[in-house]
Order: sequence, then C-alpha cells, then structure tokens
Amino acid sequence: MNMNDWYDDEAVCVTYVRDLSPAEAFARMDVTIDPEAEPGCDPAIAVFRVEAGVVLVEPNGFAGILDEVICKLSKGTVAASVFFNVNLDQNFVYAEDGVVTTQFEPDQPDARSGSDPDRLLEQMRTLDMETDSDLNKAAELAESVTGLRLPDDDAEPVLIGTLPDYP
Repeated sequence: MNMNDWYDDEAVCVTYVRDLSPAEAFARMDVTIDPEAEPGCDPAIAVFRVEAGVVLVEPNGFAGILDEVICKLSKGTVAASVFFNVNLDQNFVYAEDGVVTTQFEPDQPDARSGSDPDRLLEQMRTLDMETDSDLNKAAELAESVTGLRLPDDDAEPVLIGTLPDYP
C-alpha cells in the first residue's frame, strides 16, 4: 500500500513531526500496530519516514489536530497538522515542545488562537495567507515550519496501525 492509497482527498488529517522515529510517533499516540489496517477504515493511520522526521496520515481521521495528541507528538520537537473533511471543516495546528502555539481554520487564517497566535505570521505572509487561504497553503505552511515534506506518491508506510478512541 503506497502513499496514494493513504492520502484521500475527501477527508484526511496529515501530521508532520520533526525528529521522531515512526515507532516513537506511534507510541506517543498510543497507536496499536496493525499491518492489516486499511486506509479509510476508521481509525486507521499510517506513518511514513521522511528526511528529519515522520509524516502521519489518517484518512477520515482527526487525531492529529487534538490538543492532547499534538502536544504529545511535539514534546521536545515541533509538529504541525492539517485537517479537512467532506463537511468543509478545516484546521491547522502547530505545536512546539508540548504546547499548541498557533491554531486556525485555513479558510479563516486571521482568526488564530494558541499560546502565541502570531508565531507563524511571517511565514503566513510569505505564503500570502494572512487573511485568505486554502488547504494547499496550509500544507505548505506545515512543511515550512517543520522542515518536512510529504513522501513521494509511491512511498510505502513504515508502520500501519489503529488509533485509540478519542472523544
């Protein structure tokens, strides 16, 4: 199963985490390794190794934008998540060392929250997304602030698993 099988353009949460191994990312999220988990079947998740970190892909998932999850993932490092679903719900979350620093809806980037809502403002201005944005720019921002890139379309996940139930 390659990256294209996991990256569904209808609903997905993609989380970029610098300096973690695939096993450590899954451990921090309490993921149960399950090589039989299928993309699109809740609550499946795949982790891809990229240069300097990992990218986690959750088809039809949202765990990466939950404070409790992204705070665990970012402990001692940085993490960014981009989420969207078929109901047009969107979210971008950036955390540093266990704290949600900046959070906003990509279609409303001027309504930011977090411990330092303007932390990414310079990068947002560079991407021309301070007051108007889209999901592609949110993904570019996640890559910019973590220094990580999505794996190639034919990349194979290192681990596949199932997430615990989150409220």
